Amino acid sequence: MVSRTLYSSEICTHKQPNKLIMKRLTTLYSKEIAKALGKIAVYLPGEQLQVGDIIRFPYGKTSLFKPVAPLGSFIKISSLSHLGITDLATTTSNSPDSYRFTSKDAVQLEFDTQAQAHLANPALPQAHGSLHIKMANEGALCFFALNCYKTQLDNLAGLEHEINSMGKRMVWEDTFLVTSVTIAQKAMIIQSNSAASELVLSGDFQGLQSHQLASLHADAKIKVQRQKGDILVKDWSDEVTVFMDVMRFDPQVFEMQEIEKQAIFTTPQTATIRLTTVLPNELYTIT
Repeated sequence: MVSRTLYSSEICTHKQPNKLIMKRLTTLYSKEIAKALGKIAVYLPGEQLQVGDIIRFPYGKTSLFKPVAPLGSFIKISSLSHLGITDLATTTSNSPDSYRFTSKDAVQLEFDTQAQAHLANPALPQAHGSLHIKMANEGALCFFALNCYKTQLDNLAGLEHEINSMGKRMVWEDTFLVTSVTIAQKAMIIQSNSAASELVLSGDFQGLQSHQLASLHADAKIKVQRQKGDILVKDWSDEVTVFMDVMRFDPQVFEMQEIEKQAIFTTPQTATIRLTTVLPNELYTIT
């Protein structure tokens, strides 16, 4: 079976989805992560992203009457540093979190006899063998992320003031500021591109069979042995960007002049900018 590389050698798929299918897959991914984990997903997992980046979501427009949402893949259009705001204070979480998620009623994990025997023996540090993953729906997701650290911007109110001082020439409509990025020390993420697909992994699986991912070693060896159907795979990789937080740039398109008591309409290039929080539950309630 021949695989094609997407963005890096660690992300591969058997077949390139067309634009409509890709839009559906990316939005399904975002909604699943938002609903199951309460997070805004980075798609594709591992895409380069930093706090202070300014991005757009080409698939985020779901209705004429609703604002663009952070759904699916993103495009980086600028950053605070490009606006001259370079002194960004950030905080990184002190302790890591790990995440294990599979789509409900759509993903089945089956360990081979050797792996089951190892998993049943707590004296063994690793459970070596094979893991057979069956995925029953298009967009079905299998998500493993180990030791995730979150880095976030501080003093957002001060940033809003600086942006209004230095970003007047930018068109802000439908743009978002990345206020946090979560990076996994190790991650493997699998998404089915077809109604039925299968994947067989070989390696060390201690921790993958439960929600105790902390028992999985970062140096564990896991690799794709074979696959059936169309599947997007982020291989077991180092330093994978998995989540982000964003705030929406909302231009205030008119202001009230106090002396004459009349509205003064402004263009997006000169409007006052307000940063508004985007909550993950906004994503999975979108139809």
